[in-house]
Amino acid sequence: MKVSKCCCGCSLHDGSLIIGVLQLISTCIGTLVCIIILGSATFLQKIVNQYCSEQQHNTSDLEDDYCNTDPISELKITIGMYLGVFLLNVVIGALLVHGVKSSKPGLLLPWMIMTGLSIVVNVIMNIVHAANVGSKAFLGCFIGILLSFCISGYFLLVVHSYRKELRENGNQQGYKN
Repeated sequence: MKVSKCCCGCSLHDGSLIIGVLQLISTCIGTLVCIIILGSATFLQKIVNQYCSEQQHNTSDLEDDYCNTDPISELKITIGMYLGVFLLNVVIGALLVHGVKSSKPGLLLPWMIMTGLSIVVNVIMNIVHAANVGSKAFLGCFIGILLSFCISGYFLLVVHSYRKELRENGNQQGYKN
């Protein structure tokens, strides 16, 4: 499947470039947020300690399992994983932008692979979430799956079409892709 233009009538080149720039902006913001959260872990630990200390004074037996775990360590691990994914996506977004600007179809492939994997993972995560939450959230999860699949799928189709266009033009000019 191939499209000839991106949304709003812009060329596949411009659409792919816009997609890459949007990814760079969003993943840089995500990276910054992760760094801020990790940097505030000591402050968050003080808040948790204060809360748990107050809970111990208010009740004789601590019913709140929250204070019997280490939520800040769990937070650090989770945010650390998100940070790794964001940094990887910054690199992949930069490859997409560079590949579009330099007309190198091979540099578009990592973004296409990552986006395809992301679509599959998002669909699976939303299905699992819907199963865990139950029927009350089914509609919300279904809408989330549909929107994520359609938008990401369309972006993937635009970049794939531009890559195909580059490869066809390169073969006509005698270049090896």
